[in-house]
Amino acid sequence: MKRRNLFALETGVPPWGLLWVRSRVGMDEMTFHIWYPQVRAPGQQPQAQLAMALCLKQVFAKDKTFRPRKRFEPGTQRFELYKKAQASLKSGLDLRSVVRLPPGENIDDWIAVHVVDFFNRINLIYGTMAERCSETSCPVMAGGPRYEYRWQDERQYRRPAKLSAPRYMALLMDWIEGLINDEEVFPTRVGVPFPKNFQQVCTKILTRLFRVFVHVYIHHFDSILSMGAEAHVNTCYKHFYYFIREFSLVDQRELEPLREMTERICH
Repeated sequence: MKRRNLFALETGVPPWGLLWVRSRVGMDEMTFHIWYPQVRAPGQQPQAQLAMALCLKQVFAKDKTFRPRKRFEPGTQRFELYKKAQASLKSGLDLRSVVRLPPGENIDDWIAVHVVDFFNRINLIYGTMAERCSETSCPVMAGGPRYEYRWQDERQYRRPAKLSAPRYMALLMDWIEGLINDEEVFPTRVGVPFPKNFQQVCTKILTRLFRVFVHVYIHHFDSILSMGAEAHVNTCYKHFYYFIREFSLVDQRELEPLREMTERICH
């Protein structure tokens, strides 16, 4: 059986690049297309972009962090919304404009599409440097000396627990995957409404995903630079930041660890 991730369109429109990756997932073969802005950091050479693509390809090797995620079925409203959002991105519009709710669309549908998309992208970003984020190098999930993140869930860790960064990340990705694949939280059937607390759930998901950016930027920025990925990660961060600010989905206090950087690149 072949599975194709639907969070990328197969219409190559410059200036976007296409990364094509194939991986074995159990007995299935999965093909995943990733669109990323073809932008370069100052002085970056084309070879650096190729290196970035190769690093991303390695993420799909066996036992890596990245796994295939939820899909929206073609013909559904949410799939059409996703296509609309991606078309806006590829059109070169300002990212602040891209995240705004299209006229006449449902805000929960718009948020759902973006939460799943950001989850895929951020999980991929972390996956590119997962080998450099170990129990030894990152014994605590933190964002520099001032910020430390504890893990808490409804199963294994009912009280806030101090964990290593890779353990925290693994639990986080599994937790989000469980939510987005839960039909009671992220319904995919036409006519099934979102739960009343849907936006609160998304706030928690996006807040925790922001912490991935915090850890990656503060503790693994050298890895981002060595892979030639700075421009790509920055673009993803800006897209994420403008979206959460547009809909007030993350508390301002959570954004403090990256405030200075955000003021510089999201001006």
